[in-house]
Amino acid sequence: MTPTLYQFFHRHIQHGFKRAGLGEPETVAYVSDLLTRFARTDALYPLHDHDQRPLTTLVQFLAEQRAAQDEDRAREMVIVRHLAEYALFMSGFFRERLRSRGQLSYYADHGRSAFGQTADLETNSGRARVYWRLQQDFARVAEAVDDIRRHRLPLPPETCGERPLAALWRR
Repeated sequence: MTPTLYQFFHRHIQHGFKRAGLGEPETVAYVSDLLTRFARTDALYPLHDHDQRPLTTLVQFLAEQRAAQDEDRAREMVIVRHLAEYALFMSGFFRERLRSRGQLSYYADHGRSAFGQTADLETNSGRARVYWRLQQDFARVAEAVDDIRRHRLPLPPETCGERPLAALWRR
């Protein structure tokens, strides 16, 4: 039986997190689910502005979050959580690209902050604990995801001109 994509990520995340000293099962499950969802590129950009254009950058996420703060608390929660997840995904899977652009600390700072905000907004105490862990361990989690990506899903050099996620999943 072929493992599902979630099982693939879960196994590698669990192993990589143990090596990094991050063994909480809830966090392993959450990050495994995140990577499984974001394997579909449309899941990276599910949010749209008022003109129905997809939000594709942290700046756009932050602007939409500010607009939703006073008007729509539920939308604010969705935006902040997505910002946190997107920043973690990009900081882990595309770490070198962000570093080469001088954006790694920008993503890490906003991702860490967004996980803290998500924890504050979350009413379920179990999920809030996972968000707090991700806020506290953001750098180590992103490094572990990067390590997994480099060792388990390396991109061949000839894909440099391609969109990285497309090249990764084409393998």
